[in-house]
Amino acid sequence: MKKNKMRVKRFFKYFGIAIAILIMGFLIVAQIAYQSIPQIEPPGKMYPVNGEEIHMYCTGPEDNSKPTIIIISGGSTPSFVYFDLQEKLSETVRTCTYDTAGNGWSPANDIPYTTKNLSNELYLLLQSAKIDGPIILAGHSLGGIVSLIYSAEHEEQVAGIAFIDSSHYNQYDYFGKEYRDATFNQIEEYLPYVWLIELRSNLGVSKLMAIFDTSMSEEQVEEHSMLESIHRWNSPYSTMKSMASNLKLSFEQGKEVHYDRGDLPIIVLSAGSPVVSDSQEIEGISTEEFRKGFDILQKDLAGLSSNGKHVFVNGTNHGSIVYNDETADHILSLIPLIEEK
Repeated sequence: MKKNKMRVKRFFKYFGIAIAILIMGFLIVAQIAYQSIPQIEPPGKMYPVNGEEIHMYCTGPEDNSKPTIIIISGGSTPSFVYFDLQEKLSETVRTCTYDTAGNGWSPANDIPYTTKNLSNELYLLLQSAKIDGPIILAGHSLGGIVSLIYSAEHEEQVAGIAFIDSSHYNQYDYFGKEYRDATFNQIEEYLPYVWLIELRSNLGVSKLMAIFDTSMSEEQVEEHSMLESIHRWNSPYSTMKSMASNLKLSFEQGKEVHYDRGDLPIIVLSAGSPVVSDSQEIEGISTEEFRKGFDILQKDLAGLSSNGKHVFVNGTNHGSIVYNDETADHILSLIPLIEEK
């Protein structure tokens, strides 16, 4: 009996040692993979803004008779995500992407990540880059609210706005107080765990998993490598926390500028793919119900101008809409309207 107990103890002892060795080996290999991530030099230029530098990349013809398109990214999204869209747009007009502070190739600063502050940052960036206007603001997701704030504060510069599946200040309140409170509570509960995501990245686990993921296409591998490089050399996690913790304030700031814009040319682009799963419910509101309400609010954005239009980009979701050729065509449709004014 004693011998059996000793054998069991010995088994678990050596089993534990073996597991520890495997984990240590995995982490060592992961760290080697992480340390091997190269620093990718950004296209474009760095401009002094708020005591740091902001990365901006402009392409296309410099034709003063046509407006410059400024693509404003969604919350904590690096600018390279919009390079495909930029390439299509810049065949016709000058188009610029940029990284907000703490994202992509732009180092972080101590300024809270709010839509109002992002609007101020963009104004200083355009001054530094000597881009006076006219400009078309193309705001994706939270960038849509930034576009609205900027156009209110610098009306003389803005010739048109393209909202790309844009956030709306009322997108949570629309479904009632219980839904709004539950949504913001979920965000607050998520914040303490951001460090775990950062730790996973810093240990090299994300990089190692990507190496062995054979399901990714060449384009996805390239994009993932770009993202890993950016995260390796310019960690975005403090900025992500600032964005999430200030989201309620950002929506309130959007509400303050949500008013009629006369005949300002506006195009509102909504993702056109139907929701295929209702697995995520908040206070009884399914994903499909949220999307229907969200699309109603998109129509509201178009209604801010007598020259506003709301269209769906079929076969896209919130993320993929920026890769669709139709998105570029719809944004460019603002130019004839601007020229008519």
